[in-house]
Amino acid sequence: MNKNTVVNKEKEVKTNTVVETSEKAREAIETLRVQLKEHSQQAEQHRIMATKAQGALEVLLQLHPQEDSENRED
Repeated sequence: MNKNTVVNKEKEVKTNTVVETSEKAREAIETLRVQLKEHSQQAEQHRIMATKAQGALEVLLQLHPQEDSENRED
C-alpha cells in the first residue's frame, strides 16, 4: 500500500465519521423536537385539569365550608 492510498483511506474514515455524527445529531434533534411537542401538550393538558380540579374544589368548599375548616386544622 503506498502513501497516497493510506492518506485517502484516512480521509475516507474521517468523512464517514463526520457523516455518521451528523446523522446522529439530526436524529437526536428530531427526537428532541418530538419530545418537546409531546411534553408541551401534556403540560397544557395538566394545566387545564388542575384548573378544573381547583374550580370543583372551590364549589364543593362553598357547599360544605365545614369540610375546609376541619382539614385546615390538621
